[in-house]
Parts: sequence; C-alpha cells; structure tokens
Amino acid sequence: MNKTVLAFALAASSLVASPAMAANLLPDASQVQFTAIDAATRGTLLASTETGTTGATTYSGFLRSAVYLNTLGTLDFYYQVAINSINPGDEVFNLTASNFMGFTVDALVDGTDFDGAGIFTAANNPNLQGPAGSTTTASRNGSGSVVRADFGANGLEGAGQTSATYIFRTNATNYSLGGTFTTQDGSVAQRPNFQPIAAVPEPATWAMMLVGFGAIGASMRRRRRASAKAMQFA
Repeated sequence: MNKTVLAFALAASSLVASPAMAANLLPDASQVQFTAIDAATRGTLLASTETGTTGATTYSGFLRSAVYLNTLGTLDFYYQVAINSINPGDEVFNLTASNFMGFTVDALVDGTDFDGAGIFTAANNPNLQGPAGSTTTASRNGSGSVVRADFGANGLEGAGQTSATYIFRTNATNYSLGGTFTTQDGSVAQRPNFQPIAAVPEPATWAMMLVGFGAIGASMRRRRRASAKAMQFA
C-alpha cells in the first residue's frame, strides 16, 4: 500500500470513527439543520430562568433559557417555548436570541426532558412526531448578533404544546444576563436572556501581558540605542 492510499484509508477511518459534527451557524446563514446534541458533552448547568410571555397578545406561556458549561470548556445557550393558551388560528413560528456577535455558534437540539425536575420539559408538539419529523432550521443574521430557530411545520399552535430545546454552542467562556430572547407570531414576546460576553483577563494574565509589553519596550529601546551608535561611527 503506497503512502497516498494509506493516508486516504486513515482519513476515511477517522471520519467513520468520529461523531457527527454540530451544524456550524455562520453569520448570514439560513435554513441550517439543527444537530442532535451529544448528551455526553452537555456539562454543567450554570444558570437558568423561566418567565411568562410578557408582550404577547395572542398567546400565553413560558420562555425558558439557560447557560451550560459544556465538557469542551465553553458555553452553550439553551432556549425553549411552552404554550399555555393561544388564540385560534395563531401560531408561534420562531424564536430568536442575541447577542452572539463575535462568537462561533453551532446549532444543536434536544427533544428530551434532560434536566429532570428543572425548568425544561420534553418537546410536546404533535407535528414533531408526524411524517415530516422536525422541520425546524437555524439561522443567523449578517452581523452574527442574532440567532434564530425557524419552526417551519413545527410551529406551536395549541394549548400544552412545547418546542424542543434549541441549543447554541459557542466558543465563549463568560456570560451575562442581557440581549433578548424573543418569540414571534402575530405579536412579539421578549425578555432578557443569557448571552456570551468577551472574557476578562484574570490578574495573572494581565501581569503576563504587562511583562510582555515591558519586554517589547526594552527591546525597542535597545534597538534605538544600537541605531544611534551605528550612526555616530558611520
């Protein structure tokens, strides 16, 4: 077996052995398929919140969000919508969340009651069990700040229906309560949510940066002195 064939065989075997990658959600992306989360990577719950649908005029229910530290060492942001009541003919057709600008985002989904007695519940939408299965896709706006789950045929239009839990996996390592979590139908309901924020250097990191800046400055001073001496003897 020559080296080319061996390299191809190794690459093929690694693809077979590797788990499916998450659906990467680039800025200005649309109709990206959500990937089922690998439960082994879920990690640890850091914070969660559940509020009523303040601002909605056609339905009532709950907006749920949470942030997890996954086993990769970065943060995942979770979102779910649950309907208590909704006007006949109306439908909740998407959810959006911000602010994700400057971060990588992967689109994951979980339809189970993964947190037991926690705020999230198993998806309870008849369309998810229908012939079409899940039709929900992920999108991200041009600046990258807003991510969205478009329910498609899985829109919520009946009392007691609950969306799957949509998860946006990022490379962030810090978060804050800010941005917005929004649902849309004929009206709009929104609330603050957990969002990724840029990491703040720890004191030790600041010290290392200052030492580095000092070394650069000393190096520049030495170069200037050497240049001055060279000019004197020229």
